[in-house]
Amino acid sequence: MSQTTKILFVSALINAISWIILIPLWQYPDEQSHFAQIQYIAEIGGIPEGSKSQDTSYEVAISEKILGTERDNLGNNKFTYHPEFHSNYSNTIFGPKETEISSLPKSQRRNLIKNEATLNPPLYYFGGSVVYKIFSAGNLFTRVYALRMFSTLIFIGTILLAYKIGQLIFEKNKVLPIALCTIIAFKPMLVFSSTGVLPDTLTNFLFTLFIFICLKIIYENLSAAKVISLLVVIILGALTRQHFLITLLIVPFVIIEQFLFNKKSRKMIIFSSISFLAVLYTLSFFIGPLSFIRTLDYPESSQKIIGNPLSNMTYLEHLKWTVKHTISEVWPWYWGIYKWLSLSLPPLSYQIINRLIPLSVLGLVFKIFEIIKSRQIKKNIPFMFLFLIITIYIFALTTFDYFFRKNNGFSFGIQGRYFFPTIVAQMALLLIGFEKLFSLVLGRYSKYGLFLIVTSMVVFNIFSLSFVSSSYYDLSSTETFISQVSQYKPLIIKGNILFLVFGAALFSQSLFLFNFARDVLKLKS
Repeated sequence: MSQTTKILFVSALINAISWIILIPLWQYPDEQSHFAQIQYIAEIGGIPEGSKSQDTSYEVAISEKILGTERDNLGNNKFTYHPEFHSNYSNTIFGPKETEISSLPKSQRRNLIKNEATLNPPLYYFGGSVVYKIFSAGNLFTRVYALRMFSTLIFIGTILLAYKIGQLIFEKNKVLPIALCTIIAFKPMLVFSSTGVLPDTLTNFLFTLFIFICLKIIYENLSAAKVISLLVVIILGALTRQHFLITLLIVPFVIIEQFLFNKKSRKMIIFSSISFLAVLYTLSFFIGPLSFIRTLDYPESSQKIIGNPLSNMTYLEHLKWTVKHTISEVWPWYWGIYKWLSLSLPPLSYQIINRLIPLSVLGLVFKIFEIIKSRQIKKNIPFMFLFLIITIYIFALTTFDYFFRKNNGFSFGIQGRYFFPTIVAQMALLLIGFEKLFSLVLGRYSKYGLFLIVTSMVVFNIFSLSFVSSSYYDLSSTETFISQVSQYKPLIIKGNILFLVFGAALFSQSLFLFNFARDVLKLKS
């Protein structure tokens, strides 16, 4: 691993910690609900039963009320649709009623008073409960921020996998793997959805690991170890999020690719495939999320159309609606919607994005024509596989939403972050498109275009974090800013130490860009 790569990982970690510090308590997507499930497992034991019993503690409930995140019957709180709203602050590093929350007796962690905990598959929550127990002597803020750090470390694992995938895809280029890794590490909305108390970070990591293993099979051929690895990852993924079972639609294409091009091991491929299916089918009797393999029912509730459908919309009509909805809502969410969906980035941000992405798409079109002209199909299978992953994933989510809509009369509400499990494939194609276009337009200066794209993502991250922070805190003076940021936090991240963290973030990012620029200059024109 090069010096530039090492600096990148350090910079990515400090940047993630900066997000953790600057995003106030319960401001990540449904963070209090995910925390409530972890707390239930750690304090009560077992899995919450949903509407059958209370599952959220007085400790969580009172903190929500004090901080303005308590939701009404429609699921809205004081932040929803009100980007100007923020919690009350004091003139010290301790917030109003912060001591009241910190001094709650441990009995209030088990005093369950309402239903708000999520009922997601257990893997992330069981892992989180271990971290919770390690820090159980601390107050609510200590436990929440310890869990945020737990999520962040998983995110760093995703960044590492992105680098490894980049090394496979861009095997002849030492800079492009770093570029892919950087875009993943500093994509603002990805950082936001990967550093809070929520299972997205583990889902993204496991899906990225799945993609890595599939690419290893394509590059190095099938082996027993890789088949077992795929099996384990799919099981772990199903125990994290139900939609991880989309991977079962991707595996057959990997097997087909091996059967067509790996003629020496066809018997092993057939045996491995049969064994793979047999093990999954057997486990489907014991692991709830895998029951889909036997029943062919969606693991989410309400997916079977019961009685007369509430919506008469055809699939084609749903596709047309999905395209419009994606452009108007999902696309902005993909790049950054914060503060309980009330805060979007300035229009200029989306205007720049909406002009850059088509350039990459144009480069991909040129790349596809080049593949067709050269007829080198086998050489470009990894490139086509990335397209395949994204296509299958989008098709599966769209179909899921269609059945949900037929049964309920309204859309499930697909958000931009739901597409992050395949983020490494998306960003790899983005880079391939830019690289191709730059090489055609800029010629020997194309490497500077690559540096500009990487720098733009780092700057976009700094801007996004600053913009979001300005909606929570008063930036009129450094003293006021540090005072407000310190409130409702563990003691270890209060006061002047915040200068050190934010300063280290800016310094490490600048140092990384300097070293990356030096690496780019060394590339042969």
